[in-house]
Amino acid sequence: MVDALDLMINQGEFVVLIGESGCGKTTTMKMINRLIDVSKGQILIDGQDIMKMDPINLRRKIGYVIQKVGLFPHMTVGDNIEIIPKLMKWPKEKRKARAMDLLDLVGLSGEEYYDRYPSELSGGQQQRIGFARALAIDPDIILMDEPFSALDPMTREQLQNELLKIQEELHKTIIFVTHDMDEALKLGDKIAVMKDGKILQYASPEVILKSPVNEFVEYFVGKDRLWRSPEMVYARDIMNRKVVKVGENRSSANAIEVMKANGVTSLAIVSQQSDKPQKILGYVTRAELRHATDHQIKMKDVMNTRVHVINESMNMLEVLNYMTNNKIQQVYVSNDEDNLTGVITETNIINLITEISSDIGEEEKVAGDQ
Repeated sequence: MVDALDLMINQGEFVVLIGESGCGKTTTMKMINRLIDVSKGQILIDGQDIMKMDPINLRRKIGYVIQKVGLFPHMTVGDNIEIIPKLMKWPKEKRKARAMDLLDLVGLSGEEYYDRYPSELSGGQQQRIGFARALAIDPDIILMDEPFSALDPMTREQLQNELLKIQEELHKTIIFVTHDMDEALKLGDKIAVMKDGKILQYASPEVILKSPVNEFVEYFVGKDRLWRSPEMVYARDIMNRKVVKVGENRSSANAIEVMKANGVTSLAIVSQQSDKPQKILGYVTRAELRHATDHQIKMKDVMNTRVHVINESMNMLEVLNYMTNNKIQQVYVSNDEDNLTGVITETNIINLITEISSDIGEEEKVAGDQ
């Protein structure tokens, strides 16, 4: 059962519906192509109420891929792909040309597979044919109901990658049902987490991981999953936002007092022009300032200008590689406007990894006790 569902899907988006068995995700999908009619409310496609459309014509314009593929065993691969074009009275030559193009698109040679039968194909190959069939008349919307769940992990990953590649080329509106959170995070532009027929949270994978709306979503996603997806953890998530800094025109004496007041041994030196971003220009250390004979000398005249700065959108793996490759223990972080926004040190990262490892270990202990 689906209860008071409110969902907006933009053209070209890849949206994943996920939740426990019986939460309403497949029912939601089937309502889109009227395999199940809504009892209340509206479903609009391009502003049109689907309940006012002929259901057969509606379904012919929506691609549909299911877990069991549904290929007709007595028909060849080519005939399976051409079913809807044939019903729509496409000429034979056009149908075959389309089938051959689609076979190439899903990574199967048209010359080799067009005349084969489903029984001669592996599960992964059958699923590719099912997807090709769904694309036969170039629909704007494609529904995919747990299409990869019955496949072995290696084949499943291959088809996920293939689907992402095809989506990058075709930009279809895809609604994809799964119970696998890793799959949802990998594929979806947006994820709708469902429970008891309701959508609890509808957001990008990054938001779902970092800001689960309640305890159920947090539990369903898994508290440690964010840290097991380091490509979704960015510099802005791990940086220390409290950067002790002074302007380029401050004196050595003033800089020393700022260091003492904040208990630090180095300062970031930033630009002081009011009409420009507070851009980092360099840094100074306490040891260097101690040797300054002129206590009125300005920071711009004594600072180290070989400063390492990264953008806050760099992910955690890239940050670690950057620091390792440059053999540095600290890196400053700036935003797209060149404003200094934070700093990342080896200590930050070590503390973060220690905290994550502790959380994961505690979760595994709890799971083992249950």
